[in-house]
Amino acid sequence: MATERPNKGWVRFLTVLVGFLTVLAILSAWVDRQIFDTQEWGDTSLKMLQNPEIQKQVATYAVDELYANVDVEAELENILPTDLEPLSGVAAGGLRSFADQGAQQALNNQRIQDLWRQANESAHRTLIAIIEDDSAVVSTTGGKVELQLRPLIIEVADQVGLGDQARKNVPENVGQVEIVDSSQLSEVQTIAKLIHGTALISALLLLVLLGLAVYLSKGYRWLTLLWMAATLILGAFVVLILRSVASGVLVPELATVDVQPAATAAYDIATELLRSIAWTVVWSALILVLLAWLLSPTRPAEKARALLAVPFGRYPGATFGLLGLAAFIFLLMGATDQREFLIRLTIVIMAGLAAFFFRKTLVEVYPDASIDGLSDFGERARAQAGELWSKRPKSLPGRKGGGDGGSAPEAPAAGGPAPGSGSAAGPSAETADLPTAGGSSAETAVLPTAADPETARLDQLERLADMHGRGILTDEEFASEKRRTMGDGG
Repeated sequence: MATERPNKGWVRFLTVLVGFLTVLAILSAWVDRQIFDTQEWGDTSLKMLQNPEIQKQVATYAVDELYANVDVEAELENILPTDLEPLSGVAAGGLRSFADQGAQQALNNQRIQDLWRQANESAHRTLIAIIEDDSAVVSTTGGKVELQLRPLIIEVADQVGLGDQARKNVPENVGQVEIVDSSQLSEVQTIAKLIHGTALISALLLLVLLGLAVYLSKGYRWLTLLWMAATLILGAFVVLILRSVASGVLVPELATVDVQPAATAAYDIATELLRSIAWTVVWSALILVLLAWLLSPTRPAEKARALLAVPFGRYPGATFGLLGLAAFIFLLMGATDQREFLIRLTIVIMAGLAAFFFRKTLVEVYPDASIDGLSDFGERARAQAGELWSKRPKSLPGRKGGGDGGSAPEAPAAGGPAPGSGSAAGPSAETADLPTAGGSSAETAVLPTAADPETARLDQLERLADMHGRGILTDEEFASEKRRTMGDGG
């Protein structure tokens, strides 16, 4: 009859709840970092500008604004000689094609990319200040968040020789891309704060519920860890599938056909962080799989626990010192972000409690664990390897040469040496005396020792007796191995 698992219903409920929280935590963490992390915002915007499809669209926008605010044909009339002034229209059209190419090349320039990043980070800092209700910023900007692209248009104009004209004729409000309007200020603040809180609460709640499920599943905690790992992986893959499906739905819906390649590239770059977070959850779940194996009732896991009982039981100070150092480094890696630091701190606390109770169990189960146990483990491993080697397939003895008609070697005379032995004292190193069925050794048979199963069996029995005498093998193990060795010879 199977052993009843305590709190099985609650554990199942918590596992399902962890699955939903995994999806929510990944999505909210992605949105939170994209909105509140200026560094992430700047990195994403720069990656977008470096994409060829997006470069093409930005270059087209910049040249359009330049031609809309600067009378290029009139400027060319002022530059061209009098006899060539009628060609200014044709020259303006040709210059447009040159400007498009020049703008795309200019967007690869480090200086222009820096301007682009600075413009995006400036807009993001303004957005964060408005979300946090900084009254000084709100009064200065009127509650608006705009991306200033006029410097980028001026740089493109410089590339085609119209920089001075652009500076004089392009108004200050050209190239302003509105991100948030003052009428939307209250809604943006509410939504942003909701996302910020959801990202933190969902992650912390996920960790607490996971720990609670493991605590409630006494007697089958390894199974709970395994199911939790599978749930985390499933939730991460649900997010990755949603990301892929959303791309096929949103891009055609929001972008015209001519800009869809750039829109697809922008979507992929903007959601690259989402994919990274999802895969981080997958790798973290694999750690839970390893822990589940370590706690499982399998024989390899039991041997692993016996090995870990030595450092945890005999040297707890050094062991927990190393674990503490690893935890400290883990916390430092997330010290720059308050939300991430709190999540990491929760993980460290839960891992510390788990290590404490794990050590307590090891000490109870393996009270006599010592460094000698590691030596015994090595001896057993070498003995098993030697046993396998002794049982390897061996080729049958045979005489080389003599052709197909070669005769078998002559048997030695009774009491005499084997032919070619070089000594009359006994058999050579390549022969052995085997007792007859009656127990007499008067009759001998000449066989190569390497192919003699009886000798191999006797050697194996000697090794087993030696290991039993040194305490490497228990009485039960010795008796079992002896019966198996004798049975192999039967």
